[in-house]
Amino acid sequence: MDDNLMKFSLKGFNDLNLSNPSFLPKNFFPYIRLDKRSYSKLEKLHEKSGVNIKSAFNELKKRAGEKYFHKVYPSQSSALSFSQRSFPAYRFLLPEVLADDWLGIVDFHKKHSRDHALHQPLTAYIVYELLGGGDTKESLKINDNNLLDLCIDQLFCSPKMEYIKEYLLNLGVVPDNVTGLHDKKNNYSREFWKNLFLETAVVAAIFHDIGYPWQYINQLNHSLSASDFSPSNLNSNSRFILNTFRDRLILYPFNGYKSLTKSTPGNWEEKLLELISSSITSTHGFPGALSFLYLNDIIREFPSKTELPFNQFCIEWAALGIMMHDMKSTYNEDNGCHPENGQMRLEFDRDPLSCIITLADVLEEFERPNVDITPHKHSSNFRYNYSCISSELSLEKSTLNINYKYEDGIGVANKMPFLKTDEKEYFDPDYGYLDFSSIGINKVKLHATC
Repeated sequence: MDDNLMKFSLKGFNDLNLSNPSFLPKNFFPYIRLDKRSYSKLEKLHEKSGVNIKSAFNELKKRAGEKYFHKVYPSQSSALSFSQRSFPAYRFLLPEVLADDWLGIVDFHKKHSRDHALHQPLTAYIVYELLGGGDTKESLKINDNNLLDLCIDQLFCSPKMEYIKEYLLNLGVVPDNVTGLHDKKNNYSREFWKNLFLETAVVAAIFHDIGYPWQYINQLNHSLSASDFSPSNLNSNSRFILNTFRDRLILYPFNGYKSLTKSTPGNWEEKLLELISSSITSTHGFPGALSFLYLNDIIREFPSKTELPFNQFCIEWAALGIMMHDMKSTYNEDNGCHPENGQMRLEFDRDPLSCIITLADVLEEFERPNVDITPHKHSSNFRYNYSCISSELSLEKSTLNINYKYEDGIGVANKMPFLKTDEKEYFDPDYGYLDFSSIGINKVKLHATC
């Protein structure tokens, strides 16, 4: 493959799955020590709902048809298997994901319907490929530098990433192990972090859209002593979230990727509450991150005789990626030239993991179904189109080109109106949500061809 060209497609995903059994890395399993009693309690609550995974898949097959179902089933089966030790509670969320998937496809109000059940594993595949499966030589090349190496360089050298070292110490990582992050030439440490970075990025990608069926968390409230997360209770929600997750990594971006300190201005807490409230209602990334953390927390054995700080860090870092892939509206609510919350911009030298997840989410346009609904007197016929067949990346000097490849001109025509908006909101050099300038990418251009 040309160093400056990468192509992503369903065929590439299927080929990778078949030829590479280690597609989903498992070096840091298990991430948590499971409390079997808490897990059993959650399982019984799930059983009472009357919806199980088998019936959810059967319903999806009836509604979406065999062609779409046979794309979703193997990918979600793989995700479910992977989740047994990376996100054990995912099996209780999956029926909601599958139901929400079909509802998203047939949403009458959206010009671009969005599925999640197939999209999430395909996004994980893109992340895996961008990072070369953990092999720097195979990862995307940016101006003669491999992307995975660039990610690890930021972790080791960027002063903007000191918050990671601070957080590791707070989790109980031995100080000598954190100090090793300052030694760029420490090959052992670099290999360790390559593996951890890849695995965490894949975890974040494969669960990045679990915030869509946010209502599932409300089903747990009455039985599991959670706060009431319903939109009608936003003020107390925000206060509860701030108090509960105050010291967790997902709240760092709200404060400019820093923890709250005693020198924080007195009025900043009220501002944080406003940001949390708006993020609950206007994003799925923040609810997704809360779901991911919360559903892991309630089945985690604590206190535990033996802590696993690096393993727990995988969860915290993955939650950050889940959250930040969809915080564009919080960062720049009015899409203006002076974003109100500029401290939350995704900069590669400050948060490379979230940058990779967000870029992969933008790239994963292929195999996303649009539904044609033909009304009849007593029913409707549904026909699913998969117009986008692949996404391609190429680099010309300091410009990264993203090309969406379609089967026909109709698909191109449908996509064209969205290109300029996405390009501006995500990649504008001055105020776009994603900033890759620290690694020499000063412009990102979006294209659609057939």
